[in-house]
Amino acid sequence: MQILETSRLTLRYITARDNQALMRILGDEEVMRFSIIGVHNSGQIKQFIEQRLLSYLEYGFGLYALIHKQNQELIGYCGFFIQSIEERKEVEVGYRLARPYWGQGIATEAARAVVEYGQQRFNFQRFVCLIETGNIRSIRVATKLGMKLEKKLIYHGLDVAMYSMNCE
Repeated sequence: MQILETSRLTLRYITARDNQALMRILGDEEVMRFSIIGVHNSGQIKQFIEQRLLSYLEYGFGLYALIHKQNQELIGYCGFFIQSIEERKEVEVGYRLARPYWGQGIATEAARAVVEYGQQRFNFQRFVCLIETGNIRSIRVATKLGMKLEKKLIYHGLDVAMYSMNCE
């Protein structure tokens, strides 16, 4: 089911049929360099898909497959999820792209669309991104969204920066 559309992307629910495409992305060591879990094996990919499906059922939202309109390939994911940060519920924007699509503004395009969707559809007034301090690409996306560094903290044993934005 299609959720959103941008100039270059279609965002839709992730399904079990996406297993192979996700394996190429989440199984890539460089793509997963800044991941708490790291490179995913086939069992972890299956679990990742199951978690997305549960999120859609439980909350009505989650991470969405990014389909490149030009070639109809699944090239990553972007969306939002509820994150518990220092005993406070936050709406975190998450994104991950296959390496061939880095540096083209695609993650920013997708993230802008999901933030707008989150505001309009779910009335979210605040968004955050937890980013490892060395992940310059991800920090760049967050700042292009209008997020500012709020604080640094330890999250799952990692030094992360929490970027945030309040929506009016």
